[in-house]
Amino acid sequence: MQPNGAAESWRRIATCFLAAATLLCPSPLIVAQDPSTRLEAARAAIASSRLDKALREIQKVLESDPANVEAWKLKGEVALRQADLDGALTCLTEASRLQPDNPELLVSIGDLLARRNDRLDEALAVFERALKLDPGSPRILISKGSIHERREQWDEAAEAFRAALLLDPNLVRARSSLGAVFFKIGRYEDASRELRKAIELSPHDLRSHVFLGLAQNHLGNFGTAVEELKEALLIDPHSANQLIGVREQQAQFLRLIDLFVKAYEESPREAGRSYDLAVVYFFAGDYDSAWKLLIRAEQLRYPIPIELKEVVWSKRRLRAP
Repeated sequence: MQPNGAAESWRRIATCFLAAATLLCPSPLIVAQDPSTRLEAARAAIASSRLDKALREIQKVLESDPANVEAWKLKGEVALRQADLDGALTCLTEASRLQPDNPELLVSIGDLLARRNDRLDEALAVFERALKLDPGSPRILISKGSIHERREQWDEAAEAFRAALLLDPNLVRARSSLGAVFFKIGRYEDASRELRKAIELSPHDLRSHVFLGLAQNHLGNFGTAVEELKEALLIDPHSANQLIGVREQQAQFLRLIDLFVKAYEESPREAGRSYDLAVVYFFAGDYDSAWKLLIRAEQLRYPIPIELKEVVWSKRRLRAP
């Protein structure tokens, strides 16, 4: 009977060790059901564009914990990646309701509202709330200023951008935006000063080069104007002319066109003259003339950026009857 008693003792000890091990090391099933683990899995799925998998993990978390702020934020991110702006807004609004003192959430909501021209008032109100929670945030001030700029409230926009620059004078977006506001109200010298500072901070800032070119055109510095516009096209030929609203600015480009047409007529075989005139026509929205001059410059062995050539060609095709 002794051996059997010893065996029973060892069995009980083993059972205790197994129970302790189970408590210290949960089974894979238990780990998989942990909300933080599910959310990590959702983040990894979002990063690899497996949005359906991410959504399944998020939904499981929300089923067990409807007040999980991080889950609502991630669900909003999934909706945004699916181009569902209303869904993203609903999710972030719910997260903000659960965590009303979080200025980052309010900024994200404001950014979404700002994508709609008919909801700019709501966006501005959200940024104002966020600013009360975090008055020292340059990010919020810039967002607020951008709304004022879009509503053509120039004084309020400039005030917001200046306030951001007082907090951090090296903010490229604030500096560039302030320069753009000065340009829009006809303060071309002030605009040029701010835009040059922005370019010093970020030499490839597209918006700064475009507006500096426009400001220099108004000041009569035509050579500098075209150089800045050429730089903008090198940075991003797909979007440069979209930044300025070609129809609104076309009148001022007539001055540039006249000047560079004369220069071209004086030296039609100088490849650089053809290219410069092509750039001006491009910004003026005359893509047929721009295309002809690009081809001529190319025939004269001027190094035409291939991406610019493709953009001009595609814009001509889009306008073809």
